[in-house]
Amino acid sequence: MKSPSSISDGRSGFTLIEVLIAVSITVIALTMLYGSFSQVITAKRRVETENELIQEANIIMLKMRHDLVNAFARGNMNSKSFSPAARPSFRGWLEGENSRIVFTSFASDPAHHSTQSGQSEISYYLVELRDGMSALVRKDNYWIGNDGAGEVYPLSERVVGFRVNFLTGRPSAPGNEQGLLQWDSSAMRGLPQAVQIRIVLLGDGGQEEAHSTIVAIPVAD
Repeated sequence: MKSPSSISDGRSGFTLIEVLIAVSITVIALTMLYGSFSQVITAKRRVETENELIQEANIIMLKMRHDLVNAFARGNMNSKSFSPAARPSFRGWLEGENSRIVFTSFASDPAHHSTQSGQSEISYYLVELRDGMSALVRKDNYWIGNDGAGEVYPLSERVVGFRVNFLTGRPSAPGNEQGLLQWDSSAMRGLPQAVQIRIVLLGDGGQEEAHSTIVAIPVAD
């Protein structure tokens, strides 16, 4: 007959070392899982931010394209008997590192405005915000000649760069555009044939996304 002590010595169980090893393995496995999960979440957020910036850039480009393809020159700009309007109908210039563009365009809903003509002076430019951020705004001025009139609409508060090039000819290939950084329809006797737009948006993670497009001006042909 075995003594109680011998029975006790033969019982199954875990030693302290075995418990510590099991805990260590569990901690390592959980750490690896957390790291993988964290990377997946970070990648998901990055993709979502990129998609948001692309969508935001597309909306801005579509709005500017709509306004630019409806641009027109007030006055008999392109004839031999040059008779410009009192105010240039298409202007663009640099303000620091960014551009400002002002041009006359036809509104899509003339009945909505008191002038009833559908003409409007459209402006795009950056406005500085807090913490070094900027907003790209669109000014819609139906009272052409009165700079104090018009309504300003912010398009995006994540634009940190806005540059416009004015092209006098069709680019032979993408990336080979040679444009002017300034334009005055009175001095240039008309409108540019195309406008290259480049905007840079800042994501929530601090990454910058650049987007560009070229818009042809139909009436300049």
